Amino acid sequence: MRELTLLETGYLAGMLLLSLVLPLLMSICGPRDAAAKRSCMKTVWIGQTLGAVAGLAVLASASVAPYAAASAVMSYISCTWLLLREFRAARLA
Repeated sequence: MRELTLLETGYLAGMLLLSLVLPLLMSICGPRDAAAKRSCMKTVWIGQTLGAVAGLAVLASASVAPYAAASAVMSYISCTWLLLREFRAARLA
C-alpha cells in the first residue's frame, strides 16, 4: 500500500465526515412508514456506495484522488437532495 499525502488524508477525512450526513438525516427526519422508509434507505445506500467507491479511488491512485473526492462530494449532495425530496413526498402522502 502506498503512503498517502496530507492532502489525500484530508480528502478521506472529509469523505468520512460527509458519509455521516445521510444516515443521520435518515434517523432524525426519516419517515415512519415502512414503504417510504425502504425507498429512503435505498437512497442512503446508493450514496454510501458511491462514497466508498470514491474512497477506494483515493487510496488507489494519487492522480485520481481530487476527482474522486469531488465526485464523492457531488454524490453526497445529490443523494441528500433526493432524500429530502423523498421526505417531503412521504409527509404529503
